[in-house]
Amino acid sequence: MVTKLTLEYDGSRFAGWGRQPGLRTVQEELERALRTVLGETGVDGRPLKLSVAGRTDRGVHAWGQVASYCHEAVDPLRLNGLLDDDLAVLAAEPAPDGFDARRDAVSRTLLLPRARASRAQRVRARDVVLVDGRGRSRRA
Repeated sequence: MVTKLTLEYDGSRFAGWGRQPGLRTVQEELERALRTVLGETGVDGRPLKLSVAGRTDRGVHAWGQVASYCHEAVDPLRLNGLLDDDLAVLAAEPAPDGFDARRDAVSRTLLLPRARASRAQRVRARDVVLVDGRGRSRRA
């Protein structure tokens, strides 16, 4: 059994998505909440671990980020009760067997502050640049 999570977070106080020793990360916080509810291992007998459609860097926010794990779905309200208010689970739903958020992602769209966008990615916009999964940018 695989579960698909839809998330949003304010990345201001996170060191990015992926686990980093001694730093607060989105993955670490979310896996901690899942383990509190579901236990240490997934239905496949392996340690409960998230896969994500796209990792984010320090300070990057996400809206509609997709992650997956091997275990039953948990009520988002239950998870959100264990998370700080800068990270929210919007939906948790069963996914087809074999679904993996990273491998099955069809596209990724990034919203970058202008200061973080590369020179090639910058377009005329006041504060942000939208960059799709093919590296194309457009006005936000």
